[in-house]
Amino acid sequence: MKQVKLTLCMFISLLLITACAAPTPEEKALAERPDWIDNAQGKYPSNDYLTAVGQASNRTRAGQSAVTNLLEIFSVKVRAETKTLTEAVKQESVVGVTLESSTTLQRSIETETDQVIQGVEIKESWLSPTGDYYALAVLEKNSAAQNLMQSITELDNKTAELIDYSINFAPNSILAVNALRSARDQQLARKTADLQLKYISGSGVPNNISSNKIEQLISRKLASLQMSVKADSDSQKKSLQAGLAKLGVKVVNESSLQLSAEIDVTDPAFINNWYWLRGSYELTISENDKVISRKRWTVKISAKQKELLNLRLQDKLNSQISNYLQQLVSDTPTL
Repeated sequence: MKQVKLTLCMFISLLLITACAAPTPEEKALAERPDWIDNAQGKYPSNDYLTAVGQASNRTRAGQSAVTNLLEIFSVKVRAETKTLTEAVKQESVVGVTLESSTTLQRSIETETDQVIQGVEIKESWLSPTGDYYALAVLEKNSAAQNLMQSITELDNKTAELIDYSINFAPNSILAVNALRSARDQQLARKTADLQLKYISGSGVPNNISSNKIEQLISRKLASLQMSVKADSDSQKKSLQAGLAKLGVKVVNESSLQLSAEIDVTDPAFINNWYWLRGSYELTISENDKVISRKRWTVKISAKQKELLNLRLQDKLNSQISNYLQQLVSDTPTL
């Protein structure tokens, strides 16, 4: 009997020791947790790779989260540099400075980033005991750099083609300026790609055709133009002449190149104690009586007094005339 009791005590003691030695669920989870979740650089050195971890309720979303996080890390770095670039472009730009440069740069960041992420791979994944999935997104820097260098080469070639077309083949002055504007857009995209390349590899690609040089070509092209103005009133005519002069275009009394303006408005409407005037404003550039560019904008004016409508309409047009003319001479012509 004593032997049985002794054996039983020893068995119970062994169970207690085993129970004390068994890891808790938290300890087990920590022991199984892959090193790459907290230290991806241990397996994928930062000199050669960009990495990011994502977490979600299923494997697919965890992978998507990892890619998004990697892009965010990448974009934040580039965006900081792009802010300075945007300000520089605004200072040097002739046509469409504020809106166009900002829009083009933002589009360039998105386009070039899409190009870079083609090389992103989900290298690791893990299902935790709690049911959460983890995934590791990895971008090989060398592969990304090659994609960016290819993009830069294509953008430089396109820029050269557009400049050649503007100088040697464009059938009229508006298409020539538009081609230069497009060439500048290509170089803005190129600057973005080069910033990304510098971030990934530490160095960029030397550039022989800068957007600053293209701005100089645009300025020279505009300065070479001589344009006459036709409008319904002296105030409109003076406003158009001032806008052209601001762009660097020489205004003359007679020229084969003519700018004309037309206002088309409805009868005033009285709504909720306000008079409203609606219509459109159209600008046209003709060369030897042939339309080479035309743009139209909607206008809407309100006033408490009916007799103030025309005055406010003219003030509205005067405030926008520089923007209208920039679009007329640099955007793709609407005929």
